[in-house]
Amino acid sequence: MGGQNSQDSILERRSLVWNDDNIEDGTVPDNIYEAEIYKGKFFTRGCRGMIEQLQLYCIGDDVDEITLRYSPHPCLGPIGEVALVPAAAWAWQAFDIEEMWNYDSLFIWVHECEANVDWAYDAVEPYDGHEYTVTALPFEDLGETWEDIAIRPFIRVVYAGETPGDVPVSGIINIIPIPSSSSESATIDKLFVLGAQRLVVEVEGAGYCDYIKVIVRAAADSHETWIYVYCDDVQAFREVFDEASGEGHTTSTPTVSIPLYAEDGECVMLIHKRFEFRRRLQVRSYSAGANYTLTVRVHPTLMR
Repeated sequence: MGGQNSQDSILERRSLVWNDDNIEDGTVPDNIYEAEIYKGKFFTRGCRGMIEQLQLYCIGDDVDEITLRYSPHPCLGPIGEVALVPAAAWAWQAFDIEEMWNYDSLFIWVHECEANVDWAYDAVEPYDGHEYTVTALPFEDLGETWEDIAIRPFIRVVYAGETPGDVPVSGIINIIPIPSSSSESATIDKLFVLGAQRLVVEVEGAGYCDYIKVIVRAAADSHETWIYVYCDDVQAFREVFDEASGEGHTTSTPTVSIPLYAEDGECVMLIHKRFEFRRRLQVRSYSAGANYTLTVRVHPTLMR
Protein backbone atom coordinates (compact mmCIF):
# COMPACT_ATOMS: atom_id res chain seq x y z
CA MET A 1 0.00 0.00 0.00
CA GLY A 2 1.31 3.44 -0.90
CA GLY A 3 1.63 6.42 1.37
CA GLN A 4 1.63 10.12 0.62
CA ASN A 5 5.23 10.17 -0.63
CA SER A 6 4.69 7.39 -3.16
CA GLN A 7 1.44 8.99 -4.27
CA ASP A 8 3.24 12.28 -4.97
CA SER A 9 5.84 10.48 -7.03
CA ILE A 10 3.30 9.13 -9.52
CA LEU A 11 1.22 12.27 -10.01
CA GLU A 12 1.91 14.63 -12.87
CA ARG A 13 3.14 18.14 -12.14
CA ARG A 14 1.34 20.97 -13.94
CA SER A 15 3.95 23.67 -13.86
CA LEU A 16 5.56 26.71 -15.45
CA VAL A 17 9.27 26.65 -16.28
CA TRP A 18 10.65 30.17 -16.49
CA ASN A 19 13.59 32.49 -15.82
CA ASP A 20 12.66 36.16 -16.32
CA ASP A 21 11.64 39.21 -14.28
CA ASN A 22 8.04 37.96 -13.82
CA ILE A 23 6.75 40.65 -16.15
CA GLU A 24 2.96 40.91 -16.45
CA ASP A 25 0.81 41.40 -19.53
CA GLY A 26 0.52 45.03 -20.60
CA THR A 27 3.91 46.08 -19.25
CA VAL A 28 6.38 47.57 -21.75
CA PRO A 29 9.73 45.80 -21.18
CA ASP A 30 12.97 47.70 -20.73
CA ASN A 31 14.86 45.57 -23.28
CA ILE A 32 13.40 44.81 -26.69
CA TYR A 33 14.58 42.94 -29.77
CA GLU A 34 13.10 44.15 -33.04
CA ALA A 35 12.58 41.31 -35.54
CA GLU A 36 15.62 39.54 -34.04
CA ILE A 37 16.31 35.90 -34.94
CA TYR A 38 18.63 33.07 -33.84
CA LYS A 39 18.63 33.96 -30.17
CA GLY A 40 17.45 31.36 -27.69
CA LYS A 41 17.03 30.12 -24.15
CA PHE A 42 18.38 26.88 -22.62
CA PHE A 43 16.69 24.96 -19.79
CA THR A 44 19.26 22.32 -18.87
CA ARG A 45 17.35 19.89 -16.59
CA GLY A 46 13.92 18.64 -15.62
CA CYS A 47 12.12 19.28 -18.90
CA ARG A 48 10.68 15.87 -19.66
CA GLY A 49 6.90 15.69 -19.74
CA MET A 50 3.78 16.89 -21.53
CA ILE A 51 4.40 20.37 -22.93
CA GLU A 52 1.23 22.38 -23.31
CA GLN A 53 2.69 25.67 -24.58
CA LEU A 54 5.76 27.71 -25.25
CA GLN A 55 5.27 31.37 -24.31
CA LEU A 56 7.12 34.45 -25.52
CA TYR A 57 6.66 37.97 -24.20
CA CYS A 58 6.19 39.93 -27.41
CA ILE A 59 4.10 42.37 -29.43
CA GLY A 60 3.09 42.52 -33.08
CA ASP A 61 0.66 44.13 -35.46
CA ASP A 62 -1.87 41.31 -35.83
CA VAL A 63 -0.33 40.57 -39.25
CA ASP A 64 3.38 39.66 -39.01
CA GLU A 65 4.44 36.25 -37.72
CA ILE A 66 7.14 34.88 -35.43
CA THR A 67 8.41 31.27 -35.39
CA LEU A 68 10.02 29.36 -32.52
CA ARG A 69 11.97 26.13 -32.86
CA TYR A 70 12.98 23.77 -30.08
CA SER A 71 15.37 20.86 -29.52
CA PRO A 72 17.08 19.07 -26.60
CA HIS A 73 20.13 21.35 -26.70
CA PRO A 74 21.96 23.99 -28.77
CA CYS A 75 23.69 22.68 -31.90
CA LEU A 76 21.05 20.00 -32.48
CA GLY A 77 18.58 20.41 -35.33
CA PRO A 78 14.95 21.32 -34.61
CA ILE A 79 12.68 18.65 -33.18
CA GLY A 80 9.64 20.90 -33.49
CA GLU A 81 8.49 24.28 -34.76
CA VAL A 82 5.57 26.54 -33.82
CA ALA A 83 4.46 29.93 -35.13
CA LEU A 84 1.87 32.59 -34.36
CA VAL A 85 0.81 36.12 -35.22
CA PRO A 86 1.27 38.24 -32.05
CA ALA A 87 -1.45 40.65 -31.00
CA ALA A 88 -0.82 44.40 -31.03
CA ALA A 89 -0.18 44.58 -27.28
CA TRP A 90 2.63 43.43 -25.01
CA ALA A 91 1.67 40.05 -23.54
CA TRP A 92 2.75 36.46 -22.97
CA GLN A 93 1.76 35.00 -26.33
CA ALA A 94 1.11 31.23 -26.30
CA PHE A 95 2.50 28.84 -28.92
CA ASP A 96 0.42 25.68 -28.50
CA ILE A 97 2.24 22.32 -28.62
CA GLU A 98 0.29 19.70 -26.56
CA GLU A 99 2.88 16.95 -27.09
CA MET A 100 5.15 14.78 -24.98
CA TRP A 101 8.77 15.92 -24.64
CA ASN A 102 11.03 12.94 -24.00
CA TYR A 103 14.26 14.76 -23.16
CA ASP A 104 15.66 16.12 -19.91
CA SER A 105 16.77 19.46 -21.41
CA LEU A 106 15.06 21.95 -23.72
CA PHE A 107 16.51 24.66 -25.98
CA ILE A 108 14.13 27.18 -27.59
CA TRP A 109 15.09 29.80 -30.15
CA VAL A 110 13.56 32.42 -32.43
CA HIS A 111 13.96 31.06 -35.94
CA GLU A 112 11.96 33.57 -37.99
CA CYS A 113 10.59 36.97 -37.04
CA GLU A 114 8.85 39.35 -39.42
CA ALA A 115 9.48 43.07 -39.39
CA ASN A 116 6.72 44.27 -37.07
CA VAL A 117 7.25 41.78 -34.24
CA ASP A 118 9.26 42.77 -31.13
CA TRP A 119 10.11 40.49 -28.23
CA ALA A 120 11.57 41.02 -24.76
CA TYR A 121 14.64 40.05 -22.76
CA ASP A 122 16.76 41.42 -19.93
CA ALA A 123 20.43 41.31 -18.93
CA VAL A 124 20.01 40.06 -15.37
CA GLU A 125 21.53 36.92 -13.85
CA PRO A 126 21.10 34.00 -13.98
CA TYR A 127 21.80 34.27 -17.70
CA ASP A 128 20.54 31.56 -20.06
CA GLY A 129 20.76 33.24 -23.47
CA HIS A 130 22.48 31.88 -26.57
CA GLU A 131 22.93 33.33 -30.04
CA TYR A 132 24.04 32.29 -33.47
CA THR A 133 25.22 34.80 -36.08
CA VAL A 134 23.40 34.08 -39.33
CA THR A 135 25.78 34.27 -42.28
CA ALA A 136 25.28 34.77 -45.99
CA LEU A 137 27.16 31.62 -47.02
CA PRO A 138 25.57 29.50 -49.75
CA PHE A 139 25.09 26.65 -47.25
CA GLU A 140 25.05 28.30 -43.83
CA ASP A 141 25.37 25.99 -40.85
CA LEU A 142 21.95 26.86 -39.37
CA GLY A 143 23.08 27.08 -35.79
CA GLU A 144 26.04 24.76 -35.40
CA THR A 145 28.03 27.24 -33.34
CA TRP A 146 25.80 28.81 -30.69
CA GLU A 147 27.53 31.16 -28.22
CA ASP A 148 26.33 32.06 -24.74
CA ILE A 149 25.36 35.68 -24.16
CA ALA A 150 24.58 37.58 -20.95
CA ILE A 151 20.82 37.87 -21.40
CA ARG A 152 17.60 36.17 -20.36
CA PRO A 153 15.14 35.82 -23.27
CA PHE A 154 11.57 36.10 -22.02
CA ILE A 155 10.55 32.58 -23.02
CA ARG A 156 8.55 30.21 -20.81
CA VAL A 157 7.33 26.61 -20.99
CA VAL A 158 3.90 25.53 -19.71
CA TYR A 159 3.67 21.86 -18.71
CA ALA A 160 0.40 19.98 -18.46
CA GLY A 161 2.40 17.08 -17.04
CA GLU A 162 6.04 17.52 -16.06
CA THR A 163 7.65 14.34 -14.69
CA PRO A 164 8.84 14.44 -11.07
CA GLY A 165 12.27 13.16 -12.14
CA ASP A 166 13.50 10.02 -13.89
CA VAL A 167 16.23 8.75 -16.17
CA PRO A 168 16.81 11.38 -18.89
CA VAL A 169 16.58 10.40 -22.54
CA SER A 170 19.75 11.80 -24.05
CA GLY A 171 20.19 9.53 -27.04
CA ILE A 172 23.87 9.08 -26.16
CA ILE A 173 24.37 6.88 -23.08
CA ASN A 174 21.14 5.01 -22.54
CA ILE A 175 19.21 2.08 -24.01
CA ILE A 176 15.86 3.85 -24.34
CA PRO A 177 14.80 4.19 -28.01
CA ILE A 178 14.60 7.76 -29.26
CA PRO A 179 11.09 8.61 -30.50
CA SER A 180 11.18 9.20 -34.24
CA SER A 181 9.05 9.68 -37.32
CA SER A 182 9.57 8.87 -40.97
CA SER A 183 8.69 11.18 -43.81
CA GLU A 184 9.40 11.90 -47.44
CA SER A 185 10.95 15.09 -48.77
CA ALA A 186 10.99 15.47 -52.54
CA THR A 187 12.05 17.96 -55.17
CA ILE A 188 10.20 17.20 -58.40
CA ASP A 189 11.63 18.08 -61.81
CA LYS A 190 13.77 21.00 -60.72
CA LEU A 191 15.92 22.70 -63.35
CA PHE A 192 19.53 23.55 -62.47
CA VAL A 193 22.08 25.58 -64.41
CA LEU A 194 25.56 24.28 -65.11
CA GLY A 195 28.87 25.22 -63.57
CA ALA A 196 28.27 25.29 -59.80
CA GLN A 197 27.24 22.94 -57.03
CA ARG A 198 23.51 23.34 -56.41
CA LEU A 199 21.34 22.57 -53.38
CA VAL A 200 18.54 20.19 -54.42
CA VAL A 201 16.90 18.92 -51.20
CA GLU A 202 17.40 19.91 -47.57
CA VAL A 203 16.01 18.15 -44.49
CA GLU A 204 16.32 20.05 -41.20
CA GLY A 205 16.38 18.17 -37.91
CA ALA A 206 18.29 15.28 -36.35
CA GLY A 207 18.10 11.65 -37.41
CA TYR A 208 19.18 9.40 -40.25
CA CYS A 209 18.38 8.58 -43.86
CA ASP A 210 19.08 5.25 -45.55
CA TYR A 211 17.33 5.67 -48.90
CA ILE A 212 17.71 8.41 -51.53
CA LYS A 213 16.41 8.22 -55.11
CA VAL A 214 17.88 10.50 -57.78
CA ILE A 215 16.64 10.85 -61.36
CA VAL A 216 18.33 13.07 -63.93
CA ARG A 217 16.19 13.72 -66.99
CA ALA A 218 17.43 13.24 -70.55
CA ALA A 219 19.61 16.17 -71.69
CA ALA A 220 23.04 16.83 -73.14
CA ASP A 221 25.67 15.38 -70.75
CA SER A 222 22.99 14.26 -68.27
CA HIS A 223 25.08 11.16 -67.48
CA GLU A 224 27.90 13.39 -66.21
CA THR A 225 25.83 14.83 -63.35
CA TRP A 226 27.45 14.53 -59.92
CA ILE A 227 25.39 13.78 -56.81
CA TYR A 228 26.60 14.81 -53.33
CA VAL A 229 25.18 14.13 -49.86
CA TYR A 230 26.16 16.39 -46.95
CA CYS A 231 25.53 15.66 -43.27
CA ASP A 232 25.78 18.81 -41.12
CA ASP A 233 27.69 20.52 -43.95
CA VAL A 234 30.28 17.73 -44.16
CA GLN A 235 30.46 15.84 -47.44
CA ALA A 236 29.50 12.21 -46.76
CA PHE A 237 28.96 10.93 -50.32
CA ARG A 238 29.68 11.80 -53.93
CA GLU A 239 29.11 9.88 -57.16
CA VAL A 240 28.66 10.62 -60.86
CA PHE A 241 26.40 8.54 -63.09
CA ASP A 242 28.86 7.70 -65.89
CA GLU A 243 31.65 6.57 -63.54
CA ALA A 244 29.29 4.48 -61.43
CA SER A 245 27.93 2.77 -64.55
CA GLY A 246 31.43 2.27 -65.91
CA GLU A 247 32.50 0.63 -62.66
CA GLY A 248 29.72 -1.93 -62.98
CA HIS A 249 26.94 -0.49 -60.83
CA THR A 250 23.63 -1.93 -62.00
CA THR A 251 20.14 -2.56 -60.65
CA SER A 252 21.39 -5.29 -58.29
CA THR A 253 24.46 -3.47 -56.92
CA PRO A 254 24.17 -2.95 -53.13
CA THR A 255 24.54 0.48 -51.47
CA VAL A 256 24.54 2.41 -54.79
CA SER A 257 22.59 0.97 -57.71
CA ILE A 258 22.07 2.33 -61.23
CA PRO A 259 18.85 0.78 -62.55
CA LEU A 260 18.69 3.12 -65.55
CA TYR A 261 21.56 4.64 -67.51
CA ALA A 262 22.07 6.22 -70.95
CA GLU A 263 24.50 8.79 -72.29
CA ASP A 264 22.60 12.06 -72.67
CA GLY A 265 19.53 10.14 -71.51
CA GLU A 266 17.57 9.59 -68.33
CA CYS A 267 19.63 8.10 -65.48
CA VAL A 268 18.54 6.79 -62.09
CA MET A 269 20.63 6.32 -58.94
CA LEU A 270 19.40 4.57 -55.76
CA ILE A 271 21.48 5.22 -52.64
CA HIS A 272 20.98 2.77 -49.75
CA LYS A 273 23.74 4.05 -47.47
CA ARG A 274 22.79 5.19 -43.94
CA PHE A 275 23.51 8.89 -43.40
CA GLU A 276 23.28 10.23 -39.83
CA PHE A 277 22.95 13.92 -39.06
CA ARG A 278 22.42 16.21 -36.06
CA ARG A 279 21.10 19.34 -37.76
CA ARG A 280 20.42 18.77 -41.44
CA LEU A 281 20.86 16.55 -44.46
CA GLN A 282 21.42 18.00 -47.92
CA VAL A 283 21.52 16.55 -51.42
CA ARG A 284 23.46 18.72 -53.86
CA SER A 285 24.38 18.29 -57.50
CA TYR A 286 26.88 19.52 -60.07
CA SER A 287 27.27 19.38 -63.84
CA ALA A 288 29.89 20.99 -66.05
CA GLY A 289 27.80 20.24 -69.14
CA ALA A 290 24.40 21.59 -70.10
CA ASN A 291 21.56 22.64 -67.84
CA TYR A 292 19.88 19.62 -66.27
CA THR A 293 16.69 18.60 -64.47
CA LEU A 294 16.64 16.45 -61.32
CA THR A 295 14.02 14.62 -59.34
CA VAL A 296 15.27 13.69 -55.85
CA ARG A 297 13.35 11.81 -53.15
CA VAL A 298 14.77 11.60 -49.63
CA HIS A 299 13.23 9.33 -46.97
CA PRO A 300 14.55 10.47 -43.55
CA THR A 301 13.76 9.23 -40.05
CA LEU A 302 13.82 12.20 -37.67
CA MET A 303 13.93 12.51 -33.88
CA ARG A 304 10.62 13.54 -32.37
